[in-house]
Amino acid sequence: MENNYIAYKRVKINWLFIIIFVGIHLRIIYLYVHQLGNNPVSETGLIIFTIMWIFIYILIGRYKLIIDDDFVIFRSDLWVPINIPIVKIISVSIKQVNVAQMINIPGKDEKHYFDFVKQAIIIKLESGKTYQIAIKDAKRIKEEIEKRMIKPLFNEK
Repeated sequence: MENNYIAYKRVKINWLFIIIFVGIHLRIIYLYVHQLGNNPVSETGLIIFTIMWIFIYILIGRYKLIIDDDFVIFRSDLWVPINIPIVKIISVSIKQVNVAQMINIPGKDEKHYFDFVKQAIIIKLESGKTYQIAIKDAKRIKEEIEKRMIKPLFNEK
C-alpha cells in the first residue's frame, strides 16, 4: 500500500450558516419556554427541531480541500467528494472572478465556493471538464498542483 504525502490541507468552517441556524434554534427555544403564538411549540416539536438542527450543523459546517501526491480532493460534509486525479490535469491557472461569474451554469464547468474571494483556481482536465474553485491561497494551491503534475522520468530507489 502506498502512502500519499498530503501537501496541502485546508478545512473551512461556515460560521455564517452556523450563526444563522443557532439564531433560529434559539428563537424556537424561546417560543417553547414562553409558549408564544397561536400554536405554541410542544416539547416533542422542540426535540425534533433540536435533532434536525444538530444534523444541519454537522452537514453544513465544513469544506475541505486536500492535495496529495495523486489527487486534488474537494469535499463537503453535504456531498460526495470530488476527487481530481493529478495525472488527468492538463492545466492549472488563477482567474480573477466576481460573484456573478461564480454562478454555476450547467455544463462542463463545475464552480464551487470555498471562500468568498475574488480569485479562483481553474483546473482543466483531459476530458474537457473544468473545475473553478474560489479560494484563498490560490497561488500556493496552483504551485502545489503543478509540483505534482511534474513526474520524474525514472524511479529513484
